[in-house]
Amino acid sequence: MFRSLICASLLGSALLVTLPAIAQETTAPTTQPQQNTQQQDIGTLQAELARVEAERQRLADQLDSGAQDARVEQLESDNQQLRNDNQAARLDAQARLIAQQQRWFLIGGLSVAISVLLGFVLARMGRQKRREWLN
Repeated sequence: MFRSLICASLLGSALLVTLPAIAQETTAPTTQPQQNTQQQDIGTLQAELARVEAERQRLADQLDSGAQDARVEQLESDNQQLRNDNQAARLDAQARLIAQQQRWFLIGGLSVAISVLLGFVLARMGRQKRREWLN
């Protein structure tokens, strides 16, 4: 009984080992057309992928150039605005400098005029006192 069981198991394992090889032989002729169609599908899909990738790259380049053009225009506009602000600040600083110089000139002129006037007044007052003292 033990012998028949071992023979049966050996026969079953031999069948299990050879069964996939037999299945590959029978399926091999049918897989050739399937492989050809799969390869054609892969080739078609790769061609489609290349076309889509080229289109994506063209659109990305177009978007970049449009974005760069807009960015350049924005920078030029900002640059012009800063130049105008700088020119206005320079004119304002120059006007303030002229006003300050005029103010100091006026203060200097007034101090000279007051000093001369005060000198004449004090000189006249000093003479009258001396005359009175001498008399």
